[in-house]
Amino acid sequence: MPSLASFNGVRSAALQGGRTLIELMISLAIGLAITAAVSGAYLSTARTSRVAGEMAGMSDTGQLAMLMIGDSIRQAGYGEIVGSDVTFGAANIDAYRSQTLFGDGAHLAGCTGALFADDTISTPTCAAATNVNFDTLMVRFQGDTAVAPAQGRIDDCLGAQVPNEPLPAGHLGHMRAALPPMVRPMVQNVYFGTNNALSCRGNGRAAVGDAFAAAQQLVGNVEQFKVFYGFDDVRFANPNSTLGASIRSIRDASYLNARAGSWDHVVTVHVCMLIRSDPDAGRGMSMSADYQYTSCPMTAAQASGSMPLSQATDSAVRRTYNQVFTVRSRSTANPIQSF
Repeated sequence: MPSLASFNGVRSAALQGGRTLIELMISLAIGLAITAAVSGAYLSTARTSRVAGEMAGMSDTGQLAMLMIGDSIRQAGYGEIVGSDVTFGAANIDAYRSQTLFGDGAHLAGCTGALFADDTISTPTCAAATNVNFDTLMVRFQGDTAVAPAQGRIDDCLGAQVPNEPLPAGHLGHMRAALPPMVRPMVQNVYFGTNNALSCRGNGRAAVGDAFAAAQQLVGNVEQFKVFYGFDDVRFANPNSTLGASIRSIRDASYLNARAGSWDHVVTVHVCMLIRSDPDAGRGMSMSADYQYTSCPMTAAQASGSMPLSQATDSAVRRTYNQVFTVRSRSTANPIQSF
């Protein structure tokens, strides 16, 4: 019969024997599975968070750019009415009210897939087409230099104050000696895409004779900037048509540039901008076979219908901004100018 001491020794040895190899392997497998699950959840959360951050950044940038462009378009062609001051005399008020200080140049101009040959003149023409993904848009309107910047003074797209320009020769504003000098600040903004970015060149400078400042980038990682125009076909064919509803088609700048006087019958401007995220921001999502994104229309026919879909072939995510802006100076009245 074993003694109590020997029994305790066997029991102690059994207690100190540790785990078997099979138990260790099972424990290791369970630990690895838990680690893999936690790591996968972490990576998925981090990827989702990164995509969300990229999309939020693109949203803020894109909305600001569209707001800036839209504000310019809505003011296109605006000019203060000459004759709003009753001191001109009752006999001349009606005549002067038919005139505005927007006395010359284009209020809207554009190019399809091309830049302007010279974007510093008031009626620019297009250079040869270079990139079908990027159109060019110029907007001109009368600004205001009498208001301080803190109170909402209207500057160009780069925040620079524009100089006063004289009215063109023969304008009605020159026909009365009692009138003050006929000058007005004209804002001219040119939006265009180049080097995968949306840029703007304004005409802000110290004096009319000074050189325009260089263009500055507004938004980076831009893949497309396309512009189309709501065109008043009825009044273009017959400017004396009765005011009211009219047939409006969607046209591109090439169509309008080929028809004299057609820009005066543009009543809306359709702007589309496609922004791409930084590389690899959407890895695991944009590389999947079912990831598609809305791209900008490439033709007037596409702009009149549904936005086209494109298949992603890289690791970036994209966001498209598409908005229609009304040209207020042309949307509610006969656009024929009397000067």
